[in-house]
Amino acid sequence: MQRKLRIGKLTYCALLVTSVCLLLTMSSLQAQDFPTKQINLVIPFGPGGGSDLAARTFVHLSTEVFGQPMILQYKPGGGGAIGTEFVAQAKPDGYTLLFGHTSCNTILPLAEGRSKGIDDLATVCRINVENNIYFAQANAPFKTIKEMIAWAKANPGKLSFGNVGVWSVSDFEWKWLEDKAGIKTRIVPYNGGGDALAGLLGGHVQVVMMTSSSGYPHMRAGKLRPLAICGPYPKKNPEIPSMKEEGFDTGLEGYWKGVLAPKGTPRPIIEKLAAGFKKMIENKQAIDSFAKLDNEFNYQGPDEFYKYWKEDTRVYKEMVRLLKK
Repeated sequence: MQRKLRIGKLTYCALLVTSVCLLLTMSSLQAQDFPTKQINLVIPFGPGGGSDLAARTFVHLSTEVFGQPMILQYKPGGGGAIGTEFVAQAKPDGYTLLFGHTSCNTILPLAEGRSKGIDDLATVCRINVENNIYFAQANAPFKTIKEMIAWAKANPGKLSFGNVGVWSVSDFEWKWLEDKAGIKTRIVPYNGGGDALAGLLGGHVQVVMMTSSSGYPHMRAGKLRPLAICGPYPKKNPEIPSMKEEGFDTGLEGYWKGVLAPKGTPRPIIEKLAAGFKKMIENKQAIDSFAKLDNEFNYQGPDEFYKYWKEDTRVYKEMVRLLKK
């Protein structure tokens, strides 16, 4: 009887090992053929924002790198939660990807639990980390963060801030600044950086936090005035003070953008995608296009990016806890 049980267990183990080997072989074969159709890269905000502008610098190289086009799909709403959920529920075959970022994939899951974070998606690669910048209208009655705070104190409730999404990086840091500086402002919600930028340019709000890639072209055109840079990364314009130099520093990292896939996407496909994205953003044309937005790529592969995101999640978890007190 015991002998039969042992034989049964051995047979079961052999079948299990065989099944695993077959699955791994199938995944490898899938990756060899991948991709055989267009790849969809979901932007969880509307067009015109920092994520859209960044993605446009390299996605057109997809046909050259992958042999298939990469199409941008815009799914705004819920501070990025709608687009994120769409990708999380997609078939894990590598054809539906998310251009994720700090706001909707680190902060929002921690603050409200209504978007997908590090436990719900697979890391493909980090594309870059970028400083955020506070921009004001060119004719605003203040030129620096300190002057803005003084104006807000002299005009309670009149300073208007364009928020790119609830519990976004901009929402997070602005509320921190309100508390730190002892001011109360009027916060106007928008469905992403593109909409907030339009609101600022149209005079509907006075201040917006956005990426350099979104704001610098309008700064050069004389339409916007930079107040201060948020984040530790080297400044492309040394004449713009940092929040740390102004005496208001959260100690937080910059604003990351990275490619994420549905959980369960086969590792060989993840690696092929990661290698392809690396090749795209190492292309001189992409580098030059991104440089025109005063930006640069900071690539990390799947494992490095996961470790980075894990630490990012840890830091923001503590900040969310403090702001929710």
